[in-house]
Amino acid sequence: MPLISVVIPLYNKELHIKRAINSVLVQTIQDFEIVVVDDGSTDKSSEIVRTINDERIKLIQQENRGVSAARNRGIEKARADIIAFLDSDDEWLPTFLETVIRLRKLFPEAGIYGAAYEVHFRLSKEKRVFENEMGERILPSYFEASVKFGHVLFNSSSFAAPKDILTKVGGYPINAKWNEDGCLWGKIAFQFPIAYSPRVCSIYHKSTENSTAGITDDLKNPFLEYISSIPTNELKRRDDFDYLKEYTDFTRLATISRNIYSGHHSKARKELLLVTSSRYKWKKRKLQIISYIPSFVLKQIKKTQ
Repeated sequence: MPLISVVIPLYNKELHIKRAINSVLVQTIQDFEIVVVDDGSTDKSSEIVRTINDERIKLIQQENRGVSAARNRGIEKARADIIAFLDSDDEWLPTFLETVIRLRKLFPEAGIYGAAYEVHFRLSKEKRVFENEMGERILPSYFEASVKFGHVLFNSSSFAAPKDILTKVGGYPINAKWNEDGCLWGKIAFQFPIAYSPRVCSIYHKSTENSTAGITDDLKNPFLEYISSIPTNELKRRDDFDYLKEYTDFTRLATISRNIYSGHHSKARKELLLVTSSRYKWKKRKLQIISYIPSFVLKQIKKTQ
């Protein structure tokens, strides 16, 4: 059995999949398997995977069911006790798996092992590191840390989790069109400690086509649906309840922003009424103003970013 499994969901990424896989093959830790789940690609993605000659790579093909279904299939087929995830258009730096395994040894009780990352935009790049001076540690509260940081602490390509915990929380939410990973992280963080490393060891390519690009449906946030299913008295018993409320507003605003750019302006304005945290009053006001800008103008602005 390998030390760690790497799950790569794949859909029409023929220009990037080889880079992603190669970034795994050059890791400082080599005891791994790679489970690539091709979710019904119509380009040459799967053919490119087959050209990479390494017996540790397993290619699974299925009809198109969405990225959550692909990741869940990868979780099911993974043989290791811990699973790392890598999107097919992102890449790891050579020490990513080494960092995950070290966190696992230091904090075996954790439900997630996440690390800082670098975002590559079209014309710039930015490191996303939370409290570097604190070193590798268990976060006192994932929700508090997320609120204070103002960004996601780790992205879909910069974390790993034990297989049994992924299974316990039900894996990724099926049929969600965005924030699938945020929902998974929130569900795990609600029940387990989160280990974090401020070492940057992955690259998130924001410049490639976003998974929500072209979506015009009214987007739902699966984490908000999850948290609303938990009795209020249970939520209030948490030491980080106040930060959990702020985190809920944080994720709600992200949903509202995407719905504004998708053309659901009036629905977004109604959702803004549910945001009550004073921390986000200026962001709330900004989105209220943006919601009155015509969709075709917003799309042109988005293209320049």
